[in-house]
Amino acid sequence: MLVKFAITNLRARLAERFSIKWEGKEFDPGPLDIELDRTAGTHNEGVLDYTGRRTRAEFHVLLTFPEFASTLETLGVDPELTRPVRAVIRSEGDILGDHSFLLSGPCDLAPHALLNAQETRASVLPGT
Repeated sequence: MLVKFAITNLRARLAERFSIKWEGKEFDPGPLDIELDRTAGTHNEGVLDYTGRRTRAEFHVLLTFPEFASTLETLGVDPELTRPVRAVIRSEGDILGDHSFLLSGPCDLAPHALLNAQETRASVLPGT
């Protein structure tokens, strides 16, 4: 049995710290906020395959670094550097016995003035 679903809301803050290398320097950009990109239309959807006990979803998100953006704005940098990063997350995972699921998969980042496409990778790792 297949059950299609729409993803209608998503707000998350990455709790784990990480570093960014920019202009030859490495630093902590502060928190990473993730929210559903509502301008993507109806492309935020997924399917539950109860026969195969698997689920998959594709959704469009905006990634923001509020502290880092604020610092860059204070320095008077080009506003293109502080705009949200658009991305598409394509994930899948097992459907668990309680009908919950843990999704993981690649996150494809759109071109952005701050990020070098050849050196930037993102993915959603399985939760616990």
